[in-house]
Amino acid sequence: MAQFEVPVVQVDRIEEHPGADALEIVVVRGYRCVTKIGAHRAGDLVAYIPEDAIVPEALIREMRLWDAEKGRGMLAGKKGNRVKAIRLRGVVSQGLLYPVEGRREGENLAEALDIVKYEPEVPVHMQGEVCNVRGHTLSYDIESVQKFPDILRDGEEVVFTEKLHGTWTCFGYWPGLDHPELLDGATIINSKGMSDTGFAFKWNDANASNLYVMSFKGAMLEGERWDRVRAACDRAGEPVFILGETFGKKVQDLDYGQQGRAFRVFDVYVGEPRKGRYLDYDELLARVKGEWGLALTPRLYRGPFSMEAAEQHRDGKTTFRGGHVREGIVISPVKERDCPDLPGNRVKLKYVSPKYLLRRGNVTDFQ
Repeated sequence: MAQFEVPVVQVDRIEEHPGADALEIVVVRGYRCVTKIGAHRAGDLVAYIPEDAIVPEALIREMRLWDAEKGRGMLAGKKGNRVKAIRLRGVVSQGLLYPVEGRREGENLAEALDIVKYEPEVPVHMQGEVCNVRGHTLSYDIESVQKFPDILRDGEEVVFTEKLHGTWTCFGYWPGLDHPELLDGATIINSKGMSDTGFAFKWNDANASNLYVMSFKGAMLEGERWDRVRAACDRAGEPVFILGETFGKKVQDLDYGQQGRAFRVFDVYVGEPRKGRYLDYDELLARVKGEWGLALTPRLYRGPFSMEAAEQHRDGKTTFRGGHVREGIVISPVKERDCPDLPGNRVKLKYVSPKYLLRRGNVTDFQ
């Protein structure tokens, strides 16, 4: 979930578990949670505890998820207190349900239940020296289509692109900024967390091995691409932000068959934050591929939207080499449109594959 919360939601429906007589499937907000039979009824109010929630010991004990013999919870992580997707008798279960009374639907109980979001430690190569550029960065997030199942309209023209398991990366250029610690005084390079809080990486020797700086050098300085971006911004007299995914070897646990790093664009924002706009998909193609010679995240589908089509493209293997599981898809209307319920007031949603959530090994999820 992009905005972390433990919302009070209504149970939409109960489904029979196909492989276990003592279990059933409870559907809330498009998420399916496997529970003991009879624990909930359609219409009940429950707190939905999402994936990547860290649950306090007292609540774990109350929910009978405590292993007394091992002295830890029965969930994921070293302390058994982290919620992750699991497969229970053949059915994927996403999240936990906690019964509530006297609460309002939509209320966020994260603080009341002392539940926080899991945040992995950031690796050294993703860290670096930063400078304050507040007011000159974007805040960016997308939510799950499972959380907002009624936002997309059946039949509206959309694009599904492959969601890549890398790290969110922004390359911005702000004509006339003249900041002494940035490249040319106007080039803003940052990660998602830094962009949200108004910081950028300094252009200095200390950051020479920083992942985001190296991604910028490889993607933008080769072939004079950045010169073309800057020239277009200077002519228009407005900033531009190129948003994409840096991925490959030693970025996350999925390397997509890349020996080094790669960068793919998924959005371009033109203008000052909160005053500009994201490019429509066809504008994005023309600007990114046509003018700048950059690659976009792989397109899997363009056509009328339906949940059936989304489910068909969500799973499977990546379109890149490596043969590993696909993370999922990102769904974008071909024509940008507003929605005040979504981050950035725009319609753009993700749909993550259960097979990706259940992958094994040295799983990483660095932001």
